[in-house]
Amino acid sequence: MACEILLRTGRKDNDLQQKIDHEIKMREGTARLLVASKHPAQVLEAAKNLLSSNTRIIAYMTELQRRKTAEVLGKQSSVEGNQLPCSAQLSVSDIRIPLMWRDADHFRNKGDYRRYAVFCLLKVGTEIYDTSMISDVDRSMTDITFEDVIHFDDVPHDFEMKLEVYCHKLHEEFSVASTPKKLRKKINDISGSVGRSVGKRLSGLNDADVIGNMVLGPKFELVAKGSLHLSDVDNSVRTYDLQLETNAEGQVHELPLFGHYCCRLAALPHCLVQPTVTGFLNLQEDDDLSKWKRYWCSLKNLQLSCWSSPDDVEVIQPLLSIPVTKSTQISDADPTTSQKSHSFLIKTVNINGIFCHTLAADTKEELNKWWDGFQQHLLDQALWKHACDEVMDLKSATRRKLPAFVRKSSLYEDTPLIEPENNGDSLVSDLGNDQLTQMLHTLMGEASQIRGGTSSQS
Repeated sequence: MACEILLRTGRKDNDLQQKIDHEIKMREGTARLLVASKHPAQVLEAAKNLLSSNTRIIAYMTELQRRKTAEVLGKQSSVEGNQLPCSAQLSVSDIRIPLMWRDADHFRNKGDYRRYAVFCLLKVGTEIYDTSMISDVDRSMTDITFEDVIHFDDVPHDFEMKLEVYCHKLHEEFSVASTPKKLRKKINDISGSVGRSVGKRLSGLNDADVIGNMVLGPKFELVAKGSLHLSDVDNSVRTYDLQLETNAEGQVHELPLFGHYCCRLAALPHCLVQPTVTGFLNLQEDDDLSKWKRYWCSLKNLQLSCWSSPDDVEVIQPLLSIPVTKSTQISDADPTTSQKSHSFLIKTVNINGIFCHTLAADTKEELNKWWDGFQQHLLDQALWKHACDEVMDLKSATRRKLPAFVRKSSLYEDTPLIEPENNGDSLVSDLGNDQLTQMLHTLMGEASQIRGGTSSQS
C-alpha cells in the first residue's frame, strides 16, 4: 500500500513538473510574439497570455512546494473515516460585471472617452483558466459580459474558486520594461529544487529568454476579485460581491466597477453520473420471506437501480429503483426474518412513507464491497449537500470571442442579490526562505510588474 502511495505521489509530481515545463515554453513563445507584434490587438492578447502563464507557474510551484513539505513532515491527506468524498465537475458561465459610470459620461455622452481591455482569471487549486478579453469597454456599456463557459474537473467538495478581474487602459503607450539581470542567476541557483527536467529547462534560458519572460507590452492591473464556494452552487445565475483592489495610494482603479458580479456556478458530483459500486444482489420478495430474486445492481444518482442482467443496463430502464438518499439508513438485516447470510437492510423515510428492502450479497467480500459503497454514497451526499439534489446541466465549454453585450437597463433588475457567507479565516503556513520559495517570490514579483505594480496577493 505504501509503495502505491509513493508511486501515485511521484506521478503527480512529475505531472506538475511537465506542466511547469509546458508553461515555460508558452512564456518564451508568447514573449517572442509580443516583441514581434505590431497590431495593438495582438500585443494585448500576448500580454494577457503572458500574465496567465506566469500565474499558472506560480500555482504549480506552490503546489509542488506544498507536496514536498508534506512529504518531509509525513502528512497525509485528510479522510472521512476510511473513505474520501467524491470530486465533481464545475461549470462557470454567464459571467457579467456591471459598470457604474457617472451620469455625465453615460447618459449625456460627455467627459473623457476612456476605453479599457478587461478579462478574468478563474482559479481552483492549480487549475487556472482565463476568459476571452473584452477590448473596447467604454462609457456606452452598462456591464461587461463574457460568453465563455469554463469547466473544472475533479474539484473537491471544500473548493474555493477565485475570480480575478484584470484591466488595461488602452490609451497608455506600450512599452518594454527594464529587466533585472540577476533574474537568470536566481533561476540557475534554484533550478535543482523543482526537478531535473524542469531545472534543465530553467537553467538553459539565455538572456533573450529571460527578457522575454519579464515585463513586456501593456500592463494589466488586478482591479477586483471574488470567491465562490459550494454554498454558491446554483442552477441559475446569481449575484456575488466583488472586492475592489486599491493601489499604493489607497485608491480603486478608475474602471467604474459596481462592486458585484453575476455568474452561474453549476456542479456535477461524480456520484450522480458514475456508479459507486456495481454487482449482483439478491432481493427478498415482500410477499414471501423465503423467496429471493437476483438482480444486477448499480448504485448511482441517489438510488440503487436493478436489472435482470448487466446487458440490460444500457438498453432498458431498471426494473426496480431503491432510493438511497440522505434519509436512508443501512443496517444489518434481522436474522429472524432473513434466511440468507450476508444480508442487509435498506430503510428510507420520505414524504411518501417508510420503505424497507432486504438484500443479500453472495459472499462476505461482496457484502463488504456493497457496505463500503453505500457508506461512500451517503458520505458524498452529505458533503456535497444541495449539489446532490439534482443533476445540474453543465454547459459545453466554449471560448467564443464575441463583442461585449450592451444592455439598456440594469443587470440587477432581474437578478437577486445574495448576501455573502462568512467562510472563516484560512490557515497560511510559512514554509521558510528555501530555494523554491525564492523562485516563487521572483515569479510573483514578475507577475506583479505585469499587473501594474502593487496588486495584493490573494
